[in-house]
Amino acid sequence: MSRLKRRVVALIAALALAAIPISGGAAGGFNGPLFGLATAPNGAILVADASTGIIPIRNDIAGEAIPIPGATAVSPIRGTSMWVTTGAGGDPTLNTGQALHQTDGTETRMIVDLYEFEASVNPDGNDPFDSNPYDVASLGSNAALVVDAGGNDLLQVNRNGSVHVLAVFPDELVSTANIKALAGCPESGADFCFLPEQIPGQAVPTSVAIGPDGYYYVGELKGFPGPTGESNIWRVHPRASWAECGSSPDCVKVFDGGFTSIVDLAFDPKGTLYVVELDEASWAAVEIFGVVTGGTLNACNVHTLACDVVAGSIPMLTAVTLGNDRSIWVTQNSLIPGAAEVVQLP
Repeated sequence: MSRLKRRVVALIAALALAAIPISGGAAGGFNGPLFGLATAPNGAILVADASTGIIPIRNDIAGEAIPIPGATAVSPIRGTSMWVTTGAGGDPTLNTGQALHQTDGTETRMIVDLYEFEASVNPDGNDPFDSNPYDVASLGSNAALVVDAGGNDLLQVNRNGSVHVLAVFPDELVSTANIKALAGCPESGADFCFLPEQIPGQAVPTSVAIGPDGYYYVGELKGFPGPTGESNIWRVHPRASWAECGSSPDCVKVFDGGFTSIVDLAFDPKGTLYVVELDEASWAAVEIFGVVTGGTLNACNVHTLACDVVAGSIPMLTAVTLGNDRSIWVTQNSLIPGAAEVVQLP
């Protein structure tokens, strides 16, 4: 994952030239990047804008921001209180503010420095260690779930700052065919052309949602080399402890691949799981080659494993939330400063 995240600054610049914005935003002009959406109890759509903080949207109008720079995700508790993660602001091997916060909209308190946790515990054992808290799901006012895309783990963080490792996600052998095709191999002679057919890819968990069964569902981006169709969705037992995913019965695959570069998950009241894929050609196409094919929002049945495409070809799709009226809201152009939008799907 560290190779992926070290290119973030260059990625944003490249995407400004590569993307084709889609009109119809309910609210636009965000500085971004936009990484997370949630729905507040009062129906406002909460936007995690990494350059600003948490911005509420009501009636297509963006309200006053809660200043939490570096915000990657938000999850309401009750009233105006909410959990907010802040992620890596550059080099994820450095402490740039990776943390979990709790805010009531007026006062914000850091609950725990997650970089320091990663530095001292390093659950996945990777060297160098790195931390990028990417998504959060509320367990009420006293605890929250956090997925660390750099640390490859799912954490439960209590309000007193204590951290419990629920699950650790493994590296898997993945195909290099996609990145070779993107690089024009073998004709181009690019360095990617000399990779073996398969190499280990880190899981890079980017999303967590609590299912109607009470289990925790976690989606993977899947790290370098950015394969297509190899992102998994895992189901974690709520009482798991240091579960080694893939070998522990407390962390098992629900979907064994079948997705590309998952960046968000959300359940609707009927138990349908919405799965956000950043780009059908993978994050590697967008980040390394500046090619934006468009992302896909899927609606999946976790029992039958059947999925339907809700919307496709959405440029730089990073997040979804379900409104209190069951409307569907997504981000688009999320990585382009000034062009990032939040839109309601028809």
